[in-house]
Amino acid sequence: MRLVQLTALAYIVAVVTDVLDDGASAEAAHEVRYDDRYDFDGDLSSAGRTVPSSLDEVLKAPTRVAAPLAPVPAEADADETARAAADRAQVRQFLPRQCVHGVDEQRPRLTRNEQKRTYAVLAHVVKRLKASDDFLKLLQLVAARESSLQQGLVHRLSPDLEASLQAWHKTAKLYEGNPHHAAPEHWQTYGLFGMNSNYFTQVWDNQADPRVLCDAIVDILVYRRAVARVIKKAGSAIECTDAHGRTYQHTTKATWETVHRAVSGGKLCPSKNENVAAIMGKYFRGRAAKFGLDPDKPVTLKMLGVEPTKGLGGEVWADQEAVVMGLWAELEAEWAEHPPDAPDPVKIARTGS
Repeated sequence: MRLVQLTALAYIVAVVTDVLDDGASAEAAHEVRYDDRYDFDGDLSSAGRTVPSSLDEVLKAPTRVAAPLAPVPAEADADETARAAADRAQVRQFLPRQCVHGVDEQRPRLTRNEQKRTYAVLAHVVKRLKASDDFLKLLQLVAARESSLQQGLVHRLSPDLEASLQAWHKTAKLYEGNPHHAAPEHWQTYGLFGMNSNYFTQVWDNQADPRVLCDAIVDILVYRRAVARVIKKAGSAIECTDAHGRTYQHTTKATWETVHRAVSGGKLCPSKNENVAAIMGKYFRGRAAKFGLDPDKPVTLKMLGVEPTKGLGGEVWADQEAVVMGLWAELEAEWAEHPPDAPDPVKIARTGS
């Protein structure tokens, strides 16, 4: 329980400081490559996006220094220290699903079988959250766009790598004490939803390995928390800055389009580039129509469900790591009886990194 409290505190800090800034996701990183020369109804995934010839172009020598963990005062309560040590030991036993390739490696080929498994993961977790069908549609929509429903990806397109490196420099203080603090190659954009680990790792645990975002179930839980944060902020006045640097108060309603844009871009404020905003809005609405999602439908916290605290057999899940491992165990048990795979893998076309 202590770990849950620490994680909640880290998330509250994220809300207060509003560090999910512009460029939080892979889609937002790609927006900078779009301008009014493009007017696509279809896939923008290949517009202005190239893989660099060398990772040295974006993974420069690290310039941020890892700060040592603060020493525990001698007078600190012994029981509290022991509990904290036990919490961290339990986290070290956590075995999330790993990335399926490195930042310097090509992504593995994608099969329809893997897509079926990803759909099954999304459906099972949303069912256990007791979330709405619309939230499932949003997750499917974003995963299809960002990763073609391929789990464990490291997003290697130039905009992703550049945005990750820039964010790594920008977010140094958020992760002091993290064992991966000074390793920029670890702080990439990961997973089903193309989440920039510099912004989204803290939503999970600011002391975690950022590659935890390669785990599909972690992805879903983190994305849900980010959407919940947006919904809570949407009903109040937000201070924004226009293209001329002037501040103003902005109020918006939480709809599927606005929450998607805010999680993707990191802010509820209107875009300073109207052409880009119009293109991305048009593209999202087109994708939403294909998935049967009404982009203008109001969104409430109830529609996101709640993170489960018990397994199907009634066993208690004490922390978020136990939730992830428990949900994977449920899926594996289901797949043992009813495999989601087709008889033969079929290679398919893919988009993205």
